[in-house]
This record gives sequence, C-alpha cells and structure tokens, in this order.
Amino acid sequence: MVDTTISPVSKPAVPLRNHLSRREIFDRYRRTTGATERTHWQIIYLKNQGKTINDIINITGYNEEWVRNIVLRYNREGPDKFIKDESLPSEIKAEYLRKSNELNTARQAQQEMLAARIPSHPELEIDAFLKTATEVSGDYYDFSLCQEGKLTLAVGDATGHGTTAGMMVAATKALFKVLASESNLRNIVRRMSETLKSLNLRNTYMHLTLARYEKGRLRLIVAGMPPVLVYRAATETIEDIVLKGMPLGSFTEFPYEEFTVLLQPGDTVLFMSDGLLELLSPCGDMLQLDRIKRIFAEAGNRSPSEVIVHLRKAGLAWRAERALNDDVTLLVLKRRLSQRTENPAATATESETS
Repeated sequence: MVDTTISPVSKPAVPLRNHLSRREIFDRYRRTTGATERTHWQIIYLKNQGKTINDIINITGYNEEWVRNIVLRYNREGPDKFIKDESLPSEIKAEYLRKSNELNTARQAQQEMLAARIPSHPELEIDAFLKTATEVSGDYYDFSLCQEGKLTLAVGDATGHGTTAGMMVAATKALFKVLASESNLRNIVRRMSETLKSLNLRNTYMHLTLARYEKGRLRLIVAGMPPVLVYRAATETIEDIVLKGMPLGSFTEFPYEEFTVLLQPGDTVLFMSDGLLELLSPCGDMLQLDRIKRIFAEAGNRSPSEVIVHLRKAGLAWRAERALNDDVTLLVLKRRLSQRTENPAATATESETS
C-alpha cells in the first residue's frame, strides 16, 4: 500500500498564477540575456510546463528554497517585478556562466562543422539559410557535388532540441559525407537510418529530404520533412510534392518512395524545415503551407537569394519579430535560363547561417 499522506516536514505544492500565457512565458524566456533574468525565467518556464519544485531542482541543480521563493514572488508581484538581481546566489550565477560558456563553445564548434559551402553549378543557382532557435542547432543542410555536375543535397531536422539533437545532426552530416556518392538514393537513406538507429540517441530521429540533380532531373526521397515546393516559371504556379516517409533512425526497412521532378529553365525549388511552417503569429496562428506557397509564388521568378530574403521578411512580419520557437532552414535552387561553361566544382561561397 502506498502512503499518500504528507509528512510534517513536507512543504506544500506551489501552483503558478496565470499572469501570462504559455506562449508569452516562452517568449520572455527566449528573449532573456543576463544570468539573473535567464535563471528566473527558466524556473517560471519549467513551472509553466507542469514541472514540480523537485523536478526543477533536479533539472537545474538550483537550491530548493531559492526556486520556491522565485515562484512565490512571481505569483505575488507579477512578471514585470519578480526578478531581483540580489536574490541570485553567487554559486548559481557561477554555474550559469559556466554552462553558458560551454553552450556558446558548442554552438560555435557546431556552426564551424556544419557550415556547408554553396556549390557553384553550371545549370543551377543555389542559396541557403539556417537560423537556430537555441544554442545548438537541430537543423542541417549539406551538398555533395561531383566533377560531372551531379549534385546531391540534404536538408534535415532532428527531433527535439539541445545537445542530443546536435549529436544527431553531427552524425547525419558524417554519414552524408561518406554515402553521398552512392548512385542509389534509397540505399543512402537505408544505410543512414540503420546507423542512426544503432546510436540509440534516446528517441531522437532525423527528418530528412535527400535530393539529387542531374541534367534537368531532380530525384527526391523525403523522410518526414515538409513538402518540396516547385515554382514553374512558364505558368507562374506552385507545385507541392508530398512524399510520406518515416524519419531516419526509427525504422530501418521503411519502403521510401523516390520521385523525379523535371525542371525547366527558370523553375525554382524550395526545401524547408518545419520551423518555417510553424512560425506563430501573436494570436498563436501558424504560418502553414498555403501561406508559404503564396509567399513563394510572389518571388519565385527571382534569384534564390532574393527568394530567401522574401521568405525571411514574411516570416519575421508574421511572428512580429518575436523569438523563434524552432530552427528554420531554407534551401533554394533555380535552374538557370542558360547553362554556364565553368567547372561545376571549381568555386563556392559561404552560406548564411545567422
């Protein structure tokens, strides 16, 4: 029989008053910078997520009395007055600074490792953009270009956030570098999924779009990613290519479908992570696919870099410049109106990652 009585030394539970919505609390937490503000909002954010005082202590390592007092002060004084700089114990401030430095180092190392050079291709214009919501990115894109002009690219989104997602991204990049030259796209996806599953990264998976371009033909395999959008220059219309597939690392024998798109000169292709689809307005509405298709159509006849700028501006306006709640990745390629004669692998430029 389980004893459910409260012992004399047990302290009563502390509910969180509804001063702000869950979204408003998340935004406040994401916008914080200094140690004092960050740690205070971290506690309120965790409490708002349904965590108990003991849960918060176990997650953060903070002192119980200090955590309890912050929640009580938030309840009593509200979100604009509960933060007190003098209330932050020196050991907590030191621990916060240590963790912040480690996360910044990890972020810098990951960005250097993942920085994919945009290849120069005689038949294609290409550009890409990645914006992280947290210190370590769970999004990813990469290219592999051979001398004959065959371009293989990947756009990925690991489940979750933080260090585990970052580990999944690093593993995916390494696998792509080794396997991208294989001729069979299904074999690439299968071998990547087998290896990622063997890593046992605590229910973390990689959603991935794998594509290969060669002489006007774009072959696609999609593993749990958003639709690929194609702007047709001749009709100024958008086609969405929806392919179903489980994320990599979940099932090793999933029968992924391969689809081929014929690209005419002037046609433009948009690859994206779900961070763009799920951008939230101040009212809590998602940007969603239909709006993105309309926004893409407005700029589909422009260069890839201009398409990305147009999408970014629209996304920023939609979320009213509030903090991101997920990473956002955009990759755009456009078939040139006339082919260039340069060596396809000769030059490259750095992609934008901020």
